Amino acid sequence: MNWLEIYGYLGSVLIAVSLMMADIYKLRWINLVGAGAFASYGLLIGAWPVAALNGFIVLIDIVHLWQLYRKPKAARSEVEFQVADAYVQTVLAATLPQIDGLAANERIRVTFEGTQPVGFEVLEEQPHYPATAEKLAA
Repeated sequence: MNWLEIYGYLGSVLIAVSLMMADIYKLRWINLVGAGAFASYGLLIGAWPVAALNGFIVLIDIVHLWQLYRKPKAARSEVEFQVADAYVQTVLAATLPQIDGLAANERIRVTFEGTQPVGFEVLEEQPHYPATAEKLAA
């Protein structure tokens, strides 16, 4: 096996590996490198259909990466809820099933990306100390 065949196999493997990525950014970058390698391999061996198809895939990856990086990130926000709230019990419990194990009187802070809930934390109950005139004067 010569270096040219190894180069072609490397391009094929990178394309296959890219299709296993869950992260769209990793998928596009790895696919871009793999298709670029495979397109240049096609040019080197004179396989014009291989070069043309993979060159086209490189262009598609570039366009999609450009769109991905231009798209604004969803704003993150945090909102506090009582676990007994109807919204928590219906909507959030379906998205964040771990909420079902919490007591109804607990408070949680839910983190949203845009309108999508992505996580929550249970808030500790803060002791309430009423301020009195004597304590404030001291």
